[in-house]
Amino acid sequence: MSLNKMSLGVIVKKQFQYKLKAYAGVFSSLAFLQIFAILFSLGGNGSSGSYNNNLSINTILYTNTSVITLTMLWIVIHAIMITTKAERENGFTFVSNQLSNNLSNALFLLLASTIGGITTILAGFLLRVIVYFFIDTNPIIGNGFTYQLNDVLIGIVAMILYLILLGSFGYLLGMITQLHRMLPVIVPVLVIGILITIAQTESAIIIRFSEFYYQETNALFFILKILVTSILCFLGAILISSRLEARR
Repeated sequence: MSLNKMSLGVIVKKQFQYKLKAYAGVFSSLAFLQIFAILFSLGGNGSSGSYNNNLSINTILYTNTSVITLTMLWIVIHAIMITTKAERENGFTFVSNQLSNNLSNALFLLLASTIGGITTILAGFLLRVIVYFFIDTNPIIGNGFTYQLNDVLIGIVAMILYLILLGSFGYLLGMITQLHRMLPVIVPVLVIGILITIAQTESAIIIRFSEFYYQETNALFFILKILVTSILCFLGAILISSRLEARR
C-alpha cells in the first residue's frame, strides 16, 4: 500500500503502536521509581509528639507524597526525552510526517499519564497496607475508617489530569530546547532558577497561577483548565517541530 493512500489516523495508530514497544522501558522506570518512593516513605513523612500529665502521644504521618513527586518528575523527564533529535528520527520509521509523529507522542503521553495516575493513587493504599501489617499494627486514622470509591476515583482522575498537564508542558519545553544547541543547557538552568526564585519570593503572580490550577473547586472548570492548557502546549510543540523540520 502506498503511503500516499494512508490516512492520518492510520499513520498515527501505527506510530503509536511502535512507540508502545520502543518506549516500554518508560513504564518499567515508573514501577521502579514508585517502588523506591514507597520504600522511602516507610519511615514516615513527618512526625509530631506531645506530653502532658504523664501522657505521651507520638504521631507519624505516612503519605505517598514521594510517589506523587517522583511520578510528576518522571512524566516531565520522559516528555522532554521523546523530543530529542534521535527520538524524532526514530518516529519516522514508518512515514516522514511531523504531525503524525507529534500526535502519536501526545497519545503516548496521555497513556503514560493515565497509567501513572492510577498507580500513584493505588501506591498510597499499598503504602498504608505495608505500614499496617509490617511496621505499625496500630489502627491508621481510626477503627472503621474507609475510603469511598468516589473519592478514590476523583483522586485518580485529578492525578491523571495533573500528569497530562505536566507531560504536555515537558513536551513543549523539550521541543523548545531543540531550537538551538545551547538551549538544552540554558532552559533547565532557567527553569530551576525560576523555581528557586518562586520558592524564595512567594511571588503574588505565581501564587495566583498555582491557585488557578490547584485550588479550583469546580470540577468542570478544573478539567477545562487542564485540558485547554495541555492542548495549547501540544499545539505549540507541533508548531515548533514544523519549524525544526523546515530548517532540515
